[in-house]
Amino acid sequence: MRAGNIYQYKHMSKFQSVGEFNHHKDIFLQHHPDLFTRSEYIAFEVLTQYSVVVPGVANAKIATLVSACTTRQGGISRATFVRMLRKAKSAGFLKVHKTYRSNGGFAHNVFVFQPIDIPDETQMTHREYNEIPSESRVEPTISSAESINLFSNLEKKDLNIRQEENVKLTTQPSWISPHLQDLDYTFVPDNVPREFIQTVRPFFDRATEIYTFWHKALTAYKKFNFQTPIEQLTYIVIEAFKTTVFLYKQRKIKTSFTQYFYGTLSGMFSTEKRREHAAFRLRPDYNWLEK
Repeated sequence: MRAGNIYQYKHMSKFQSVGEFNHHKDIFLQHHPDLFTRSEYIAFEVLTQYSVVVPGVANAKIATLVSACTTRQGGISRATFVRMLRKAKSAGFLKVHKTYRSNGGFAHNVFVFQPIDIPDETQMTHREYNEIPSESRVEPTISSAESINLFSNLEKKDLNIRQEENVKLTTQPSWISPHLQDLDYTFVPDNVPREFIQTVRPFFDRATEIYTFWHKALTAYKKFNFQTPIEQLTYIVIEAFKTTVFLYKQRKIKTSFTQYFYGTLSGMFSTEKRREHAAFRLRPDYNWLEK
């Protein structure tokens, strides 16, 4: 491949916009939270920042990119940058092409980021049948035990999601016996924040339903290895639930209500994790992912 300016490689871009590229970057980090060390993450961030003129494409020598990292926590080594490239390529998110000068000799690299196949849990799908998402490996497996019919009560300003369309509330804990299914919200365990209960209660007022949503929130939370306790992130869980209710009201959810809630929350947690990462990176004793 011949060396040239960045616009010469515009045809290699896999993304329509910087926003689309950043979305796929978020999904990649969400599903590979432990892939990079702190120094490798700095290298990754610098490379992605060089990839916005043409979305997802950068043309630069490794030495140039390593030099650009010097303002980040004392800089990184070339070996660190190469390790980051190797990991990103192995994960399928990056391809690297070499270029050559017209008179011979190696010039710069062309880095081309690849789209990520977004799992069903993070997007609306149009499948005829619902599927039960796989649980995180750190959580015990939970079986689907009850299908709750949902409907929008158009005679009230608030929702009372209970009957009508076959939109399933999946993953009821298997240890809950049938006679416990009708317990109201006052029986929700104390480890579930009160503000979350009050938000969910107008739409799902059974204790088992509310606890199911909180369990999904804990599953999403544990994927990201947060330094911040989940109690301090309850507002994000609430926002994800409200977003899911709104989209359900608009008839835009084709998966199960719980599955869409989980995907929405995972996306919000991914953004929050990057904010936390940036905040801790400013601290001298920051040690995220250095194990």
